[in-house]
Amino acid sequence: MANKQVSKYKVAVILPVSDSMPHLPAMIDSLYGSTDFPFKVIIVESESTDGTAEYVDNLCNDKDNIEVFHTKKEGLTKAINMGIHKSGDMDVYITQDDVIHFRLYKRDWLAEMYSEAQKEHIGLITPLNGGGVSGSDYIKGFQWVGTWACYISKKAIKRVGVFDTNMSPGDDIDYTFRVMLSGLNAVVIDYWIQHHRLTEHGDSDAEDKKKKMGEYFRNKYNIGGKNE
Repeated sequence: MANKQVSKYKVAVILPVSDSMPHLPAMIDSLYGSTDFPFKVIIVESESTDGTAEYVDNLCNDKDNIEVFHTKKEGLTKAINMGIHKSGDMDVYITQDDVIHFRLYKRDWLAEMYSEAQKEHIGLITPLNGGGVSGSDYIKGFQWVGTWACYISKKAIKRVGVFDTNMSPGDDIDYTFRVMLSGLNAVVIDYWIQHHRLTEHGDSDAEDKKKKMGEYFRNKYNIGGKNE
């Protein structure tokens, strides 16, 4: 019987994109220039009309570690979940199309995250400015990991599963909370590796959605009222 082939890639970089041409080329260049660690890119493209779909398809001709999937536009968490399902046995690093990655202090950030993830109780890893601290709508003072710089160990995925597609915004707060409930830790490495340019379109209903998702979150975990 032939031996099972072992992938040379240890981490799948999951990148959801849709109408991303203003920033995507710079994001891809910075990613490849910031680490020498063996990674595979899983791009989930959703109904772009600005040339993004053609651009990511062409990337596959230039680089042998990119895989592209085209799907309906059904929200960020569904795209992320597809990427996680396609990642197989690899750890995953989730990022977004407007993120610029750096190589600072002669350190290879992805290699360091992979090494940290091999420790027994590590579930999530992120750099400085890779997340935030939630307010009273969810759990006041809870440090969460954002989906623009979110390293998830395979043991966390096996234990926790994928993202809750009912939550947007707050999906990353919810996932961090679930990882912590499972007994795994979230780690913040002590330097920056990325700049998140925050190109989301303005949403006039953002505050209402935040309150609604906060209520959903508190009901889901039987937390009760807002933590003022």
